[in-house]
Amino acid sequence: MKLVFFGDSITEAGRNLSDPTDLGEGFVKIAAGKLRPLYPDIDFEILNYGVGGDRTCELLARVDEVVAQKPDFVVLEVGINDVWRRFTLDEIVTEEEFEANYSALVEKLKAAGAKLILIQPYVLGMTDKRRFRPYLEPYKEIIGKIARREGLPLIPLDEIFNGVTQDINPAKFSEDGVHPTHRGCRYIADLVIKELKKTL
Repeated sequence: MKLVFFGDSITEAGRNLSDPTDLGEGFVKIAAGKLRPLYPDIDFEILNYGVGGDRTCELLARVDEVVAQKPDFVVLEVGINDVWRRFTLDEIVTEEEFEANYSALVEKLKAAGAKLILIQPYVLGMTDKRRFRPYLEPYKEIIGKIARREGLPLIPLDEIFNGVTQDINPAKFSEDGVHPTHRGCRYIADLVIKELKKTL
């Protein structure tokens, strides 16, 4: 069974981009380490297609690489850089562009026969990332709409992280408000496995 994780730096997590077998040091590696003993009768091939800094348009530009792998499952995690680039490079992704890009990604991956799990982009209310919130909310609504329309599972990571950090220091899950700590990665991995268990 081939499982591809497709996303940005949260997925990439320091993987060696020249080594297709490298899973990085984040939630993908943790999920792989947990899935194999959970399902010893399944021969998993797990690939990390995360690239730091990617927005929906960059994922769309390389989606054919993922399609060519003929994955059984794709875990799609993207969206925060569509917000972030507004502040770092003054590159604005309109809501219409975001919806078109995300819809096209879903269409191409579904057409390839992959079962999809969508991960909602998130930001924790700390440091300078508070300014992301007004721009992230519309993107979250768009992803939710697409998930409902296509009947796809969506991990509402923004709500989950912001919920658990009401009583726990947010820095335990992300020191900069976006990139997860090891504890944050474990949390994401467990949420992905919970969704996969519904189908495996």
